[in-house]
Amino acid sequence: MLETQVGAVIRLNRIHQNISVRGLAEIVGIEYSQLSKIERGMESSNPVTMESIFEALDLNYHQTIEYLPVCIKKVHKLYHDMLYRKSREELLRQLEELNHDSHKMGLTTSLLLANLVFDLLWQQPCEYDTLITALSKVEDTMSLLQKQIFKQYQGFYQFIKGNFNEAIEMLEEAESFYMDIGNLAMISYQKGIIYAKHGDFLEAFESLGEAKRLFEQHHNYVRSAFCSVCVANIHLMTGKYRKSRILYEEMLEVYHNFGLGPEDKLIVCNNLLYLCILMEEYDNFLPTFESFDEDVRQLMEKYPQYFYYQMMVAYHKDDMELCKKAIDQFEALNQDPIDKYMAKYYRLKIEGAGSEELIKVLDHNLKAIEKTSFPASNRIVLKLMLKEHQHSKDYKTLYKYALKLCEIKM
Repeated sequence: MLETQVGAVIRLNRIHQNISVRGLAEIVGIEYSQLSKIERGMESSNPVTMESIFEALDLNYHQTIEYLPVCIKKVHKLYHDMLYRKSREELLRQLEELNHDSHKMGLTTSLLLANLVFDLLWQQPCEYDTLITALSKVEDTMSLLQKQIFKQYQGFYQFIKGNFNEAIEMLEEAESFYMDIGNLAMISYQKGIIYAKHGDFLEAFESLGEAKRLFEQHHNYVRSAFCSVCVANIHLMTGKYRKSRILYEEMLEVYHNFGLGPEDKLIVCNNLLYLCILMEEYDNFLPTFESFDEDVRQLMEKYPQYFYYQMMVAYHKDDMELCKKAIDQFEALNQDPIDKYMAKYYRLKIEGAGSEELIKVLDHNLKAIEKTSFPASNRIVLKLMLKEHQHSKDYKTLYKYALKLCEIKM
């Protein structure tokens, strides 16, 4: 086991320094084939040779050997804390300490895996492909647990890139290692998120239910609550608004009791506001917003979604000044090419544009949304489309959009 860990350290640091196997072998004065076997953990060498290899990489062999079990222990704690959703600040402190150690002790497989997991879970800007490529070079020296985590987060990365089939395939491969219940719970949770995003709601319910069971078996009640929020999201997407609202409100109370920060509460609070629009309870929008903790409200006002909702509510309450202001604030923050159509629609409505122009914008919006798997947005646009067409007596078109509205998965 130690030989494979040491071999991985040599290979990772050699690649990081852009040195070939032959180049390093020549510097050290050993055969290329011998160094290749050492890197793969298939051969151990005498201490003098190992010291020479590490010295050629600007590392100290004995310090690194002593540090390896310390690094693994630190990474294990960090991964545990990520799984149990400790604060981002605490996780970042641990990761920065590990990265700082690597300048002197060298890169390790455990360290790169920790960086990959953190960056993906917290959606940090990162050269994911570079990190995954580096880890792929030492996959043959990984323990089964490391291989499981690597496959799992390769799969999650494929999901972020929009590759549904590849994501599920890799997560199922990771699942087959059956190394750790905590990991299996996280894999089921991630599969549930991916299935829901893809519109496979029955599979999503099944995966999230299994994840919730496994998390609670490990007393990981924070992650269990996250599973419940995902279930509430599915209720929202499938039109079960009242069920969704009840579950969101329950989970917001649970989040508060767990002491979770405003970032964790953000999606729940956003969706509670969205439900006011979907259920056409426009008068309930402001009281709902004001019921949130002050730090959550302040955070929401930094994101475009709040002004997107405010824009729709203000228009339906005939507050055109507030609607214009909300559109301006939304457009200043928005990066989503889909949401821009709705802002354009309401701006045109305020300016008194004709049905033909409004329908054109809604049609662009509808085509963009149909490429996603979020039926709730589809419903809003289809209802507006029907409203714009209602005086046209174009019954064929009216029937087409009414049918689309009925066909949205429930």
